[in-house]
Amino acid sequence: MLRRLIVQNVALIERLDIEFTDGFNVLTGETGAGKSIVIDAVNLALGERASRELISHGAQKAVVEAMFDAEASPQLLALFEENGLTWEDGELLLSRELSAAGKSVCRANGALITLSLLKRITDLLVDVHGQHEHQSLLSKARHMDYLDAFGGPRSAESKDRVAAAYARYKALREELLGGFGSEDERAREIDVLTYQINEIEQAGLQAGEEEALKAERTILSNAERIEKALETGAALVSGEAAALSCLGEALREVKNIAAYSEAYAALAAKLEEAYYAAEDIGYTLRDLKAGAEFDPQRADAIERRLDVYGLLRRKYGEDYAAVMAFYSKASDRLELLTGAEAHKEKLEKDVAGALQAYTREAEALTALRQTAAQELEQGMLRQLGELGLAHARFTVQFQPVEEPAALGRERAEFLLSANAGEPLMPLEKVASGGEMSRIMLALKAMFAQNDEIATLIFDEIDTGVSGRIAAVVGDKLVRLSDSHQVLCVTHLPQIAALADAHFLVEKHTDGAHTHTQVHMLNMERRCEQVAAMMSGSEASQFAYAHAKELIAASEAAKKTRRKPNEMPV
Repeated sequence: MLRRLIVQNVALIERLDIEFTDGFNVLTGETGAGKSIVIDAVNLALGERASRELISHGAQKAVVEAMFDAEASPQLLALFEENGLTWEDGELLLSRELSAAGKSVCRANGALITLSLLKRITDLLVDVHGQHEHQSLLSKARHMDYLDAFGGPRSAESKDRVAAAYARYKALREELLGGFGSEDERAREIDVLTYQINEIEQAGLQAGEEEALKAERTILSNAERIEKALETGAALVSGEAAALSCLGEALREVKNIAAYSEAYAALAAKLEEAYYAAEDIGYTLRDLKAGAEFDPQRADAIERRLDVYGLLRRKYGEDYAAVMAFYSKASDRLELLTGAEAHKEKLEKDVAGALQAYTREAEALTALRQTAAQELEQGMLRQLGELGLAHARFTVQFQPVEEPAALGRERAEFLLSANAGEPLMPLEKVASGGEMSRIMLALKAMFAQNDEIATLIFDEIDTGVSGRIAAVVGDKLVRLSDSHQVLCVTHLPQIAALADAHFLVEKHTDGAHTHTQVHMLNMERRCEQVAAMMSGSEASQFAYAHAKELIAASEAAKKTRRKPNEMPV
């Protein structure tokens, strides 16, 4: 629950430190005293949009701190764990700083957090109803959760069984379909894989073939130059008066003098070696020249083969190894998708059985939801009638979900018509101001016992009501405070008299500055304030006595209704 609110430099509030109690907290004050500023400060702490105009004149920043004292709900603990935050000793301190430059700094237990995370946290802690919207009940996405919560433990257990049945069905179906969501997708992938595998197999790729073909293509593309070079080289080495003839003459001359010196003999040996090498080169040049004829058909065949390699590399990998790795992976995937027929048949039976089990559980949950919806509709009509909306209509509209889902086979939305002759419409479109507050109060009264949001704030819920309706509104608020912490801004003495804690919002001027202050009233001041609200001016003796009687009757009624351990602190 919201235990303490500290506000600095928000509009006319220079500094404010309020400690709220459990139960029913009431804020009253004259028009213009600053009650709306307190709600603005609360909304700032809750992560709502804020304007720099909220910052007090001359101040550089506005700061709001909200301390909550409660055990964290499972949802809140999961949110904290997800974001690396800690919840210590049942206390949570949320703060938000808004600078004149428009920068917003948010913290949870001292750790910096984003504005969106702050709002996600406070959505689980507080609902504000009235002039400023912070209302989970208006969110269509949460209507199913509220309906299931209203349905009680049976609905919760049925919902868990549906989720478990869906999880089993989904897992078996994904296994059968190889991770896809439909048989069509599975069939399409089988077709694609089959085509890809056949394309690679028919190509008959071989390791090193592409490199060899490229080398051969290079030779063929330079055949004329190669042939000329070989022919010229052969003539220069082996032709008449060519290198080989010259080496032969030189060898004969040196051999004639080899007997005169070892140096001459060695030189003759080298010339002989060079002669035979040149002779071998000559033979090789002639052989290469004979085999260097250009074949246009072979060149075309090489280009076609290289095109095959290029096409497959563009589709499946940068080289031969990558293409073959793709082929291996595709073959494994195809085998998995087609699978052994016997295993596939078993999976199909398992999927069919899981779907039947899911359908049974989902139909049971649907029946519970329909029963809960009827009870909610009847209760809402009763609540709205008591709150002065006798011609209002309320219904729970179900939209079927075609495919199996973890939440069941339908979604719910709350529709309402506030006045006779008006069509049923979504909640956020049917009313505003005090009318919307009464609708929200009726819903909260219905959901009170199952709502995990502990703190409810109603901003001027008494707008447009008086007399008997005001008394009914007050009674519903105080009954809500039996199980929730309720903060209410009101102008009605009938409601103020019911408070467990009464705060007076006042505006003071010191000549140069105007400031808003908030004080918690003792019993005597409470009686004076309620009496003043009755008479519209300074309280008369009669008004004071009436106020004292109202407050005493309220205290007695709450003491009788609440158990000792539920009395507000």
